[in-house]
Amino acid sequence: MNGDPLPRRTFLANLVLGVASSLGLGALGARFFAFLSPPAPPEREVEFSAGPLAAIPDGGGAIVHLPSGHVALERTGDGVRAFSAVCTHLGCVIQWRPDPTAAWFCPCHRGRYDRAGRVVSGPPPRALAAIPAEVRGGEVFVRMKLHAREDLA
Repeated sequence: MNGDPLPRRTFLANLVLGVASSLGLGALGARFFAFLSPPAPPEREVEFSAGPLAAIPDGGGAIVHLPSGHVALERTGDGVRAFSAVCTHLGCVIQWRPDPTAAWFCPCHRGRYDRAGRVVSGPPPRALAAIPAEVRGGEVFVRMKLHAREDLA
C-alpha cells in the first residue's frame, strides 16, 4: 500500500456487502440446521379392535397385526395385557413361546421376554413397550399413538 486512506465510498460498500453476506449465510445455516432436526409431527391416540378375547386361550398369548403395527396380547382370565410385538434389539416380530422362565421369544437372535415384557435373556437392550388395552363386550381394544401424518386407510 502506498499509505493512501481508503475512500469512504469503498469502505461503506465493503461494510454493507460484509453485513449482508453474514446475514445471508446465517439465515442459510439456520434453515440447514432446521432441516436436520425437523419438528416431530403431532401424535394422536387411536383405538383399534384386536379381535375377540375368545381367540386367545386363557393364560396364552397371540400376535395381532394391526394397521398401526404388531401387538403382542396375553390373556389373563377376563383381561388382557398388550405390548409392542417388535423386538427392542433389531425390530423382529416376537412370538408367543412360553417356558418356565419366559413367555415371548424373538426368533432372530434368541431374545426372551417374560410375561410382563421384561428382558429375560439375549441381546434386547430394553423391555417391550406396554400398550393400553381393555376388553369390552368380549372384544379386545388397544390404544396406540400415531403420528398425524400416518394414513391408515
